[in-house]
Amino acid sequence: MNCFSVRTMTIGSITAIMLITISVSVSEAQLFRRYQRSQPTQGSSSPSPRTAGTQYWANSFSPNAKVKDFGAVPRASKQEFVFEFENTLDQPLYLTRVRTSCGCTKPSILTPVVEPGETAKIFAKYDTVGFKGTRKATVTVSLRRNEPRPENAEIQFMVKGQIRQDVVFSPGEIKFDSVTSGENQTRKATIMFAGNSQWEILDIRSTNPNITVEKTELRRDPRSRKVDYELQVKLNGKQPVGLFNDQITFVTNGANQKQLTVSVLGNVQSILEVKPVQLGVVEKDKKIEKKLIVRSSRPFEIRSVKAGDDRIQFEGTVGKKTLHILNYKLDTSATGKISTKIKIETDDPGQPFAIVDFDAQIESETFTLNDK
Repeated sequence: MNCFSVRTMTIGSITAIMLITISVSVSEAQLFRRYQRSQPTQGSSSPSPRTAGTQYWANSFSPNAKVKDFGAVPRASKQEFVFEFENTLDQPLYLTRVRTSCGCTKPSILTPVVEPGETAKIFAKYDTVGFKGTRKATVTVSLRRNEPRPENAEIQFMVKGQIRQDVVFSPGEIKFDSVTSGENQTRKATIMFAGNSQWEILDIRSTNPNITVEKTELRRDPRSRKVDYELQVKLNGKQPVGLFNDQITFVTNGANQKQLTVSVLGNVQSILEVKPVQLGVVEKDKKIEKKLIVRSSRPFEIRSVKAGDDRIQFEGTVGKKTLHILNYKLDTSATGKISTKIKIETDDPGQPFAIVDFDAQIESETFTLNDK
């Protein structure tokens, strides 16, 4: 065999090896691309590989909302929402982590551990200062249960809205804190619009019938194309005791977006202060005479005290004062549980009555006999 034949065979062998190598590389690349396409992309609603097989038990939860749409909101307005769902499992639920797909929404876990029957709460704040335009975010909460074995799952919520840059609301929210029941209060705010001197608020709607709004035009400048309104937000004395979180919607003649929403929240505090009665275990036939103290921030008169159980008898008080001491007697002649309510009627129009829980357990005396 001459040198030319040897050289030809060598070149042919090298060429064959190169073709095989290229073919293997192409096959590996195709397999890698197929693998990538099979994986969930970032921000996808598909569960992660660690939760895919155990996601079923989290699907039974029924949140108060899966999507919170704030609608069109003014810049610098405060927009917040709490997603809630009941733990329907027969064991504690652990909220271990929360993440968001957009910085426009800042979520946090309010209830890291949720016992059976209790409510899980996830707080979401919509950033109307650092962001503008149409924004939405997926809020993903990681869950864990420990029985019959540790298992992870996820539940997702959506937050969205449109942050208007041409409208500024000051202050960021209307807040009624430390309001006494029956009290009328007013808060002031300002809406400032830029871009069209013909812009106008046509109507104002409230989700709470106890909240009304009056507007006063402060400025309408054709040169700067700015319009300002002063708002007087009024809370009447009919608002029930407790926390409230409502919305005011402004209907405008805007060409693109005709409605704006802002939050109104507050806390109406009770006028009367009275603690529930919990006597625990009471011995049968034992004489029980106790006192129930009722306080208020202003003088009031107690018109009547009615117990839901005839074994509880109250003595009345007279006069108008800020503190009343109600003497009562409990009939312990019969064993059993007493779980009822006490209704205290007053002359205060802000809080005409108060309801108080009363609980006791009457049991016979027991003896332990020791044989000698």
